Amino acid sequence: MSVSIRIITAGLVGLIFSWPISASLQQPEPQPQKSEPQSGFHGDGWRLVRSIQLGTSKNYIHMVLIDSKRDMDKAVYGAALSKICRTEVDFCRVRFWNEERLVPHAISFTDAQFKGMRAEYVFNRAGGVQEMRYACTVVSDKNQCFSH
Repeated sequence: MSVSIRIITAGLVGLIFSWPISASLQQPEPQPQKSEPQSGFHGDGWRLVRSIQLGTSKNYIHMVLIDSKRDMDKAVYGAALSKICRTEVDFCRVRFWNEERLVPHAISFTDAQFKGMRAEYVFNRAGGVQEMRYACTVVSDKNQCFSH
């Protein structure tokens, strides 16, 4: 084999082996939704898993994990809300789950994640909304619950 053929062959082999690496380096990585750095919040029976920013606003949806043995205890939800929302003067939205695997990584969620959601709190001063609703398996009062 001549020297020029060896050089061309070596170049092609090098190009082939570097293709997946260079292709993956050129693809833009998906940008995750920004999370507020307060995932350390926790209390008796609950823990803030993540906070996801709503678009470019300064508003967040807070995703909370409730201890599955305490998910019927409204006081646990109230304690989480008072700590998470205490500095939110215009907007606070908190969603609760009792299984960490169901806590979404984005604002939208799957049917399974919705079915596993135990409660949701919404406060929006501009819209005049302040509402706490539970899954009907947590609270049977139809005025305070949502069914899956």
